[in-house]
Amino acid sequence: MLLDWVSFRVPLASFSQDQIIRLRQLTDRIVRFCPRTGDVRYETCAWESIRSDSHQISFQVGSSDLRIQGSPARVCGDGDAVFGAGASSALDLVGCLQSMAGYASKVLEVILPKNTDIYTVTRVDVTGNLYLQGLSAVRDALRILRDCEGGRYRVSQQAGDSVYWSHLSRLRSGKAYAKGPHLEYLANSPKYSGRKYSADELEQSNNLLRLELKLGREFFSRNDWKLMNPDFFKQQWTNYFDRMIGDSEMKNDSDVKTRIFAVAPSEGRAKSAYGCWLLIQSEGWERAQESFARPTWYRHLKVLRQAGLGDADLSSGKVVPLRRRIFEAQVIHSWADLSNAA
Repeated sequence: MLLDWVSFRVPLASFSQDQIIRLRQLTDRIVRFCPRTGDVRYETCAWESIRSDSHQISFQVGSSDLRIQGSPARVCGDGDAVFGAGASSALDLVGCLQSMAGYASKVLEVILPKNTDIYTVTRVDVTGNLYLQGLSAVRDALRILRDCEGGRYRVSQQAGDSVYWSHLSRLRSGKAYAKGPHLEYLANSPKYSGRKYSADELEQSNNLLRLELKLGREFFSRNDWKLMNPDFFKQQWTNYFDRMIGDSEMKNDSDVKTRIFAVAPSEGRAKSAYGCWLLIQSEGWERAQESFARPTWYRHLKVLRQAGLGDADLSSGKVVPLRRRIFEAQVIHSWADLSNAA
């Protein structure tokens, strides 16, 4: 796993006036003005890249802060965007901030404060690579995930070998895609000058299903980033995607009733939850939801999910056979792991 994207802000009050002037001189200006009078209605700094094509780091100077965003994986180790290195692969947010700030300081020739406690984090992407046997298996998994909706997690976009959930959410959003085609496109881009991938690595990457969880601005307004350690990010990623896929022990429809009665707090709750499942099967997710009061619906869903049903099952109204392969897929952490798995 790795931290694949980080956005943060540094207060301009921590810089000297000369440094602030220099930063503003490094960026283009976006201006809105009245053509009749020439009055400037709005003016701001544009986002500027501070990278060669091997580094995805950009910055913007706001009215009160310096905003930096990009992939810490590109400035840690050899710049591997698949598995990352150093702080990125260790899920070390403080280390990622330090690496990105250090890189920005060097390129911008303006020293950023070393005390990261004054930074404001506004986005972190937590990413994992699952090993499946071949690109066809990865695409089979994506077809399952395209139908995976439930509760607040709605499939919001589908594009080629990618599936998105709640992509406009400022709290949490998800993405799944085939890493192999994406990496091949990146590596063959004329402007790309990052880490060079061998033919074997490009071929092996076709076995990877990439799952990305974006924790957005609203998430960090509710949670103190300074309390977030690697285990926290692993748990956030696991909770988000496991809910969609469900329990690997749920193999077919015949297991459903047994598991529901095993996990429900009472026989009455079990019967009600199982009745809800039968209604989902016969009428579909949306019509079944309309048949219950909101508290009752979510009470039944809680039991169904505890029984091992994932959103993929609930959306389709049946236990999806292939989702067992996704649940049991090995999380790959390095090129060595991938080579051994293949």
